[in-house]
Amino acid sequence: MKWPLATLGCVTFIFLAESVAACQICIPYPKKSAVDHLIEAKAVVLAREDPGRPFHYRPVKVLKGDPGPEKIDLFLNSVTRRTLAVFPRHSMVLVRKEENGQSAWMSAGMANTDFGPLVLKILACAPAWEKEPNERAAFFSKHLGHPDPQISHLAHLEVARAPYSMIRTLGGVLSRDQIHAYLKNIRYMDWHALYILLLAQSEDARDREFISESFRSAARFGSTGQLAAWATAFIELEGAAAIEAIETEYFRNTRHSAKELQEIIKALSVHGTNASPALRDRIVAIYETLVTLNPALTSQITGDLIKWKRTEYAEEIGKFVADNPLSFDLPTTLRLRAYARRAQTK
Repeated sequence: MKWPLATLGCVTFIFLAESVAACQICIPYPKKSAVDHLIEAKAVVLAREDPGRPFHYRPVKVLKGDPGPEKIDLFLNSVTRRTLAVFPRHSMVLVRKEENGQSAWMSAGMANTDFGPLVLKILACAPAWEKEPNERAAFFSKHLGHPDPQISHLAHLEVARAPYSMIRTLGGVLSRDQIHAYLKNIRYMDWHALYILLLAQSEDARDREFISESFRSAARFGSTGQLAAWATAFIELEGAAAIEAIETEYFRNTRHSAKELQEIIKALSVHGTNASPALRDRIVAIYETLVTLNPALTSQITGDLIKWKRTEYAEEIGKFVADNPLSFDLPTTLRLRAYARRAQTK
């Protein structure tokens, strides 16, 4: 089947869209945090219950922009209403956003004695963060583990989506006892990836052993839970030796599932992007094993190969796509063909 030339012309954009700066190991959900809403908002206000409209808000202070003349059309639920009644100095942080020409209000949290001042700092720092994104992650790294769950949750969302090159500089922002406490708490299971990566910055030999054993345990039992994070941490600590172990266990061993391999590829991708040229060469060599033994997963690595300007496997990938035209969906097929063509025109 031949794809329209206009469609093929979009392939480069598809590749660029996938080459995001955030660390793909521990990107949290929701991907948009309250900080994004505060920065993007047309207006930010502190609000309490409107005496004339029970279960609705009225602004008590404007922090940003113009809330406009209309009343705030946002329901004040019973739990928040009772909390505001008990704490008369607290208020809700509300943001007015516009989407598709429509204006709407949403809550960004409760302005208590800790979160309220933090909101002011966020609004003040936002222009500088636009120029220096890493400063934003550094700012919130200091709030990891904060006793106010609003702040600790927000800090996690912000730091977890920072580039890996930034995360690996944050050793010491939490004590090893704090990190292990998070890792033992199943309530934070979805957050564990970030704390595993932070633990890899520890200089304690016990943590090195813990990470190594956790990775090897995942391999033994075929686990995918936080596998990408354990593999990333393992490579961080052991370098080339970890790459060798990963190739032997996952890429030359047919007992592992496609899902496991996909998680391992995430770890290799992160380190290939941030590693020394020698370590990247070793990772690219592992990709050759993947192309040879499991070509159906090549769609997972072509973005890396283009980003790293490595075209060694274009012929093999191009041939596999040509011989198996129904193996991938259209966007994936276009990416693979674009990689093969780009190599041919070098």
